[in-house]
Amino acid sequence: MLKKIKYILLFSFLAACGVMDLMPSPTKQDGTRPETQSNPNSPPPIPDVLTLIDIPINDPLAGYDDAYKNDCLKRIYLRCPPYTEYWIAEAWLDTCNDHEIIDISNCKWQHDCDPLEPLLVENQPCQTEEGTPGIQDVYCDKGKVQLTDCSPCTEEICDGIDNDCDGEIDEGDYTCETECGVGPAYCVEGRLVCEADGPGEEVCDFIDNDCDGLIDEGQRNACDDCGPVPEEWCNAVDDDCDGDIDEDLIQECETVCETGYETCLFGQWSLCTAQQPMPEICNGEDDDCNGLVDDGIDCECQIQDVGVLNPCFEDPLICGQGYKTCECKTPECVEFQMSQCKPACVWFNTQPCDPQKGTILAEICNNWDDNCNFLVDEGLTKSCYSGPPDTLNIGECKPGLLTCVAGNWGSYVPVNVSGVVFVEDHCEGEVLPKEELCNGKDDDCDGIIEEELTETDIVFIVDLSGSMNQEIDAVIGALVSFSMSYQDEPNINWALIIGPYNDIGSGNYKEKLHLKTNLGPFSAFLASVQSVDTLYLNGGYEPLYDAVYLSIENICDPANLEYQKSDLAWKYTNTSDPALSSFNINWREDAQRVVVVFTDEQGQSWLSEPGTSNTGGDAISQEILVNAINGVDDLKVFAFSPEDAKNSTQDKYVNGAWTSIPTGWEPVTMAGDVGSWYLLTDDVGVMFNNLMEVLEDTACSVSSE
Repeated sequence: MLKKIKYILLFSFLAACGVMDLMPSPTKQDGTRPETQSNPNSPPPIPDVLTLIDIPINDPLAGYDDAYKNDCLKRIYLRCPPYTEYWIAEAWLDTCNDHEIIDISNCKWQHDCDPLEPLLVENQPCQTEEGTPGIQDVYCDKGKVQLTDCSPCTEEICDGIDNDCDGEIDEGDYTCETECGVGPAYCVEGRLVCEADGPGEEVCDFIDNDCDGLIDEGQRNACDDCGPVPEEWCNAVDDDCDGDIDEDLIQECETVCETGYETCLFGQWSLCTAQQPMPEICNGEDDDCNGLVDDGIDCECQIQDVGVLNPCFEDPLICGQGYKTCECKTPECVEFQMSQCKPACVWFNTQPCDPQKGTILAEICNNWDDNCNFLVDEGLTKSCYSGPPDTLNIGECKPGLLTCVAGNWGSYVPVNVSGVVFVEDHCEGEVLPKEELCNGKDDDCDGIIEEELTETDIVFIVDLSGSMNQEIDAVIGALVSFSMSYQDEPNINWALIIGPYNDIGSGNYKEKLHLKTNLGPFSAFLASVQSVDTLYLNGGYEPLYDAVYLSIENICDPANLEYQKSDLAWKYTNTSDPALSSFNINWREDAQRVVVVFTDEQGQSWLSEPGTSNTGGDAISQEILVNAINGVDDLKVFAFSPEDAKNSTQDKYVNGAWTSIPTGWEPVTMAGDVGSWYLLTDDVGVMFNNLMEVLEDTACSVSSE
């Protein structure tokens, strides 16, 4: 159909220029050619692009059989001067014979209306045959004002029609129902937009967000509450709801002698491993931890020291806690010496007694078998965290684990493929604050999930042609989900361009680029996306190379521009909204610039080169577009397309010869600051994740530098 319209309009233009007499006429059945009418008294029509009107042939043209007339002959209308008045010439076109014009009339005065312009009056009140109030549409048919049949007035509904004949369209209050109940709706261009709360993703807020009758399913923690599981505290309470009380709670403790560790038992901190200060005895040690050895006593045992038992952990004892004391060297007890470390049962002569094993204690990290199980420091671990204390358990920051080995706290660290080495004070598994990433996580553990993004302008260009039926719902869904994830981000501006689009209100499919919303806040963008009607997709040309070029033309270095907008024209009139001269994106000067294209076709252009007629087109080639992108600062282009449009080519007739022209999208994304190409799919989740990568590569990557 596209090619058909293109050729018809081409010859309409030729006819309007008065060149039909240069064209041969088709041959009649009798071998002669029909005579062409002329208009010597009227100036030649101004070459103005006109509307094609396909009308079935009712009145025969001499010499043509009915089958040929119905299949091949079409009637078109051409506009004649002067512009201020309505003149129409009628011509016949043979589409089966090189689109030759076979007949043209004189210019005729049209008194009632211009068939090439829309009527300002949309409808008129009327009375039905039953005598009830009604309404009828007014339209222009071949220069005559015509009225449709009188339709009775009905209750107003959202359909773009004045159903109740009150002069207003789609007025009134509307409601809609979702899985979550009944709520308000509003009518936009004949389409009902529901404002009622719909099912959303279930989150932990004690509300049935997805409207399935369940509250917070799969969202609550082990304690049946929102958020992370509470940290276990030394309070004889199961704080983390795992069935155990005060488990694995170890903290530092200290005495005047040293720092050690203590364990929580039944809500109380106990069993501190730090050495306790002891009365000074003559043993060559600083027993009272005052920094002096054997101070304040006669280093030789005195009579008063005999029999005073002091704790010890040393040979010949092999495990547990023993005792030692001063003892007399002679029966007269005038000389003294320190005894060996012996278990309490030896000193108190209790039976049974193992002279090598002392009193069994809880195992502590001291390189000694305190519990006499023939293992040293077994199973001793404690939590550790070397980051700032106020970041522990905030965001991604988590504690690690220390293990006791031979009286030292640390962890095993791999040194090669098959070996490990023990490193003292190495906290295994701890997560410390780090540079914030654009990943939806609080990496620097400051309590903020996402750091501020850099100022970013994002222009989405969406192909709404009929061939997008399989993917368009996924595209719209991914756009909505992605944009709502950043709806509260003030540094992002959003814009939407669609093309071609179906102008439903006029009843005609129009190959247009439509700037639905210019760069601005999230609310306007979301409303534009949600108002996109995907029910009436049609065929058509997809001028998305043009869309990218026009989007950046006003910010591109002129040295990289092949054409200014003023140099170009649409192949047909009224092929953009707004008009070509006003088609500008309001980029911010210092913002990161992003263009994202969704299309199922290779790159195409509907703009005509300078100096060509409106039968041209294909002005914006891949090379011209790439050069323009290279002339824009801080611009990245991303494209979603099928595999066959990634690096495609198209054969075109150029300068008298067929030439292979590159039309793929990946080379476009490789220009400028280098974006990415993605596969177009009908999977909403896949394209949503790809859009998150786009943001990571633009607004996020700049902010983290």
